[in-house]
Amino acid sequence: MKVYSPIKSPLIRGLAVLFLIGIPAWAGTEDQGKLVEQPPPKTTEPWIITVDGPGWLAAATGHVGFHGVNPYVSVGFKQVLDHINAIFAIGGEVRRGRFGVLGDIPFYLNAQAGQATSGLVSKVDLGLQQVIGELFASYRVIEGRCGWLDLLGGFRYTYLGQQVGLQADNVAINVASTQLVNQFAQQLVTDGSDSRALIQKNIVSQLGALDGHNPTLPVGPIASDQKDKIANSVQQLIQGQEPELAAAVRAGAQAKVNQLKAQLSNTVANALSNQLNRSFSFYDDWFDPAIGLRGRYYLNKAFYLTAETDVGGFGIGSDIAVQAYGAFGCQITRNMFSEVGYRYLYDDFRDGSFLYQLAFHGAQVTAGLTF
Repeated sequence: MKVYSPIKSPLIRGLAVLFLIGIPAWAGTEDQGKLVEQPPPKTTEPWIITVDGPGWLAAATGHVGFHGVNPYVSVGFKQVLDHINAIFAIGGEVRRGRFGVLGDIPFYLNAQAGQATSGLVSKVDLGLQQVIGELFASYRVIEGRCGWLDLLGGFRYTYLGQQVGLQADNVAINVASTQLVNQFAQQLVTDGSDSRALIQKNIVSQLGALDGHNPTLPVGPIASDQKDKIANSVQQLIQGQEPELAAAVRAGAQAKVNQLKAQLSNTVANALSNQLNRSFSFYDDWFDPAIGLRGRYYLNKAFYLTAETDVGGFGIGSDIAVQAYGAFGCQITRNMFSEVGYRYLYDDFRDGSFLYQLAFHGAQVTAGLTF
C-alpha cells in the first residue's frame, strides 16, 4: 500500500507558499496603516501686524486751574484747529495667537493763540503742548465666527506743557496808578486809611485776565497767583512813601504833595508794567496704569462694530482716568480697513496747586492696514 504524504501534495505545497508570501505582505500593510494614522505636525501661529492713523476731532471741556483758581474750559475742535502748529496721531498692534501688544499716540498737539483782554493787561498769549500715549498687552478670551473679545492691561502716559504770556496796557496802568495815589493821599487827611482796599479797587480788580476765563486753548491760569504778589508789591511802595506824603498833606504844602504823588504814581506804574509784561510756564507729566476690554462684532464679511473701554489712574498718577471708544467699521480689502466712531477720554489729575479735570471728546475717523 502506497503512503501519501500531505507535504508532497501539490495543493498543500501551493497553499504553504501563498501563506509564507502573505505574512510579510500583510505585516507591511499594517505598518503602513500605522504611519498614516500619525497626527499632523503643529502649525506655527502667524504674526499679525496692524498700523492705523486715527483722526480724532477732539473738543476739550472741564477745569484746569492753579492755586485754587479753576475756571471752566470749553474749547471746540475748530477753535483748536485754527491755532495749531502741529498735530499728529498713530496707532499699531502686533499679535500672535491669543496674545498681542498694542499702542497708540491718539493725541499730539502743539498750538499757540492770542486773545485781547481788558483791564491792565491788553493781551494774553497762550501756548499748549500735549502728548497722550498708550501701551497695552492684550489676551483674547473669546474668538469665534461672530467676533472676539480681548482683555487689556497697560498704562497711559500724559505730557503737558502750558505757557501764558502777558502784555501790559500802559495807558490803563498809568490811569489806575494815578487814581490809586490820589485816593491814598485823600485818605491820609483822615485818621484811618486802608491802602489794601484801595489797591483791591484800583489795581487787583483790573487783573481779571490772570484768572484765565474763556481761554482760546485749554490752558490754565498759570499767572493767577500774581495778583496777590502784585498787590503786596504795590502796598510796599505806597507804605514806603506814606510818612513823607502824610507830612506834606498835613502841612498843606500842595506843591510838595503834587510832586510826591507824581513820583509815587510813576513808581507804581513802572512796577506794574514790569510785572505784567512777563511769561509764565508750567510742565508736568504722569503715568496711569489701566485695565480694560475691547471687542468686535461682525455684521457680515465687510462690516463690523467695535468698542473699547478702559479705566486707570487709581491714585498712582491720576485720581481716575476713563476712556471709551465705539465705531462702525468696514473691511475695505483683505488688508485695508476704515472706522468711523466716537472717542471720550476724561482725566482727573492733581499735583500740588495744579488741578486738571479735563475731558477730550469727539468724532474719530480711522484708516489702517493689516499685514
